[in-house]
Amino acid sequence: MSRTARMLARAFPAGPAHVPKHLQAAFDYYRLRILALFLPFFLFAQFFSAAVAGVCLWSVDREAALMLAVCVESLVGIWSFSKWSFLASFYKRVLRNRSVLKGAACGEKIEYVWTYAQIARSLRLLNGALGVVWGWFLVCVFNLPSERIHILAVIVCTGLFAPLLLCSVVSGAVEALTLPVVAAACLVMAQHFCGALAFTILSIFLEIIVCGLFVIGGSHLARYLLQRLLLDRIEQRERNEIISMMTRGSDSHTGDWIWLTDADGCVQAPSDGFCVLLKRSAEEIAGLPLVDLLALPVIQPGRPLPWIDGQPMSDSLHFGHCLANRLAFRDLCIPVNSGGETAWWLMTGHPVFKQGFFQGYRGIGADITRQRRTKILYAARIRHDDLTGLPNRLAFCEKLQARLLEKMTQPSLCSLMLLSVDTLLHDGVETHDSVLRDVLFSEIGKRFLHFTKEKFGVAGRYGITEFAFFPIARGPVSFGPENAKLMALELVALLEQPLILNDGMSLAARVAVGISPVPCKGQSLETLLEAADIALHDAKEKPCNRYSFYERLTQEDEERQQALLQDVKQAIQNKTFSLVYQPVVDAQTGEINGFEALSRWSGSRHGPLSIERLIGLIEFSGQGSEFDFWVLETACKAAVDWPSHLWVAVNMMASRFSQPHVAERILAVLSHAGLDPGRLQIEVTEMLDLHPEPAVYHAFQLLDQQGVRLVLDDFGTGFSALSYLRLFPFSKIKLDTIFVQDLFQDSRSAAIVRNTIELAVDLGIAVTAEGISSLEHYRFLQAQGCNEVQGYLLGRPCPAEDLVWDSLPLCSFTQV
Repeated sequence: MSRTARMLARAFPAGPAHVPKHLQAAFDYYRLRILALFLPFFLFAQFFSAAVAGVCLWSVDREAALMLAVCVESLVGIWSFSKWSFLASFYKRVLRNRSVLKGAACGEKIEYVWTYAQIARSLRLLNGALGVVWGWFLVCVFNLPSERIHILAVIVCTGLFAPLLLCSVVSGAVEALTLPVVAAACLVMAQHFCGALAFTILSIFLEIIVCGLFVIGGSHLARYLLQRLLLDRIEQRERNEIISMMTRGSDSHTGDWIWLTDADGCVQAPSDGFCVLLKRSAEEIAGLPLVDLLALPVIQPGRPLPWIDGQPMSDSLHFGHCLANRLAFRDLCIPVNSGGETAWWLMTGHPVFKQGFFQGYRGIGADITRQRRTKILYAARIRHDDLTGLPNRLAFCEKLQARLLEKMTQPSLCSLMLLSVDTLLHDGVETHDSVLRDVLFSEIGKRFLHFTKEKFGVAGRYGITEFAFFPIARGPVSFGPENAKLMALELVALLEQPLILNDGMSLAARVAVGISPVPCKGQSLETLLEAADIALHDAKEKPCNRYSFYERLTQEDEERQQALLQDVKQAIQNKTFSLVYQPVVDAQTGEINGFEALSRWSGSRHGPLSIERLIGLIEFSGQGSEFDFWVLETACKAAVDWPSHLWVAVNMMASRFSQPHVAERILAVLSHAGLDPGRLQIEVTEMLDLHPEPAVYHAFQLLDQQGVRLVLDDFGTGFSALSYLRLFPFSKIKLDTIFVQDLFQDSRSAAIVRNTIELAVDLGIAVTAEGISSLEHYRFLQAQGCNEVQGYLLGRPCPAEDLVWDSLPLCSFTQV
């Protein structure tokens, strides 16, 4: 006997199943789904039982019958009405799923207004009230002389116990109704114990009591088994998600199917999901070449990777190239003709070899048409200026970069124009009204769109008050400086035309334009934009004919170069540079982890200078080391006043670490400023100058031992070689902005970001992504497991006195 008890104790341990905290929300969600499924049946049973009992009791005691019906029906009705959205949620979804294609919405999650705790508490109160009513009914009926009514009351009360098991999900709900009925049965039994029918009544009410206690015990067992089942299901789903994330390295998609081909590339044993999405039968699909079935381009084996117009190949070309050359591939997004409509599939596959012979391909696929359309909308939104209707700065620079690549094969002279609308005139009087400015800029956007259609070019909004235009020469005709001048004057005249408002007042602006000629080849986008910026700065200073050419693009004249270099030297000596700080945010929690110190030279009389050019001038002046340590000292002194959990990051060129005693000098700066070394991060840049020398090893090792964190900056560009991660103690890598901004346009950029994060996980180091300018970028990186993010979306650089430490509203970033 004791052995049996021990076996039962091991099988059904006492107490509820333990639910881990991180699974509690999912556990409560599934319990709500079960209650939404079962409670309508329980409430109907109560409603029906009260109606039957009231009808049968009507001929004997109308007041009791009416009292029973009103109490039960009103309790059930009021509770059902107050929880109607919850009770109807499950069946609404079932009906909605039947109205769409099979499986289209099976993964949809129901959003409940009520929490599990609220539903459980209200259900216990309802059952308690119903138990009191049914107990009163039992006592009342046995005070009547009709034996037929006595039997009916016993049958009804006994029948109430069966639907109660539907409430066993909620602890205490079964007891709340059962115990008052059992107590009433005991009271009736005590009242009639000495009568002529004492034995019969005793037998009947003992049966009621036993049934009630059995239902209570059965509800405990059912609740325990149900909780174990739910918990096992949730834990299994969690394990599957982890395995999927680790094996595929990307977001999991519902509705995945398996596809197979033979050595000739023909589809074998097509799965049901494959056939449903193609809207063809398995007999039609089997044996067809996969290349023909998906309308992929035919590529000859052994050919190099195809490029089109200087751009990387599309995913369809990539797919065809891999199939032709027996290469593995992952997460290729290809368009597929599905019953006359274009669908988008995410395809992953690898070749299978057996004993050295190619057997075909094995892979999985997923229909991501909805996600693809959403991604296209995201990409369009983050590249569009809503006010003017023009491409924004990001989109314009991408288009300009593509045209520069085309000029490598089709050289023809063109010019880049930057225009500034710097003075707003309302009926001839200068104004700074932002509403009027928006009205004018909206009209300028329309004029620009019309102008680009007539003149054939690329236009965009480049800044708050700046616009950009890049004319495209058709055919072999060159677009020389004289053509650029005439077009610039025409564009200025167009934009300066007054806009007549509804009240009859006029709205106009003064426009300046900087022109930078584009050589046939060998010109980078950054240098071209900087040249146009300098020309625009000169044009703004002119009282009339406000246009200016930057004619010597590859090398400034000697006088200007010397003046600029002299000003830089003077600025370093006088410490007229300033520092601003940009927050670096935890991608998963929204907490601000620290700030990166960035240098600014606001007093330059030479117009705007890119940070790359400014750093180059500082290095050329021979004062680069002095400047780096001034930045380090200033940033450390500022960080001392911050909360102790925040760190500061400074940039330092790799060549500094070849200098003697550089680590000791850095630690001396920290000691003088009073900053804990663990709160300093050094972002190492210009990795071309980092050499595996004993001095470099010593410097890195000493800094690492003292707690200073070393960061590999601009990872993926320049000379940030993978070997540095093996040779030196870097604790973090920073993804370059170019990959982040191109996530939704170039699948290769997304692949680089995704695999860089995976590499960092394997190496045990953190990843920071720069250039986060939209919610879509943030959500993608957060889903991929990126540790930290930085960009204008999360916070613009600002002086130390204006910094705030509050966490960012993560919920506003992650909402869909």
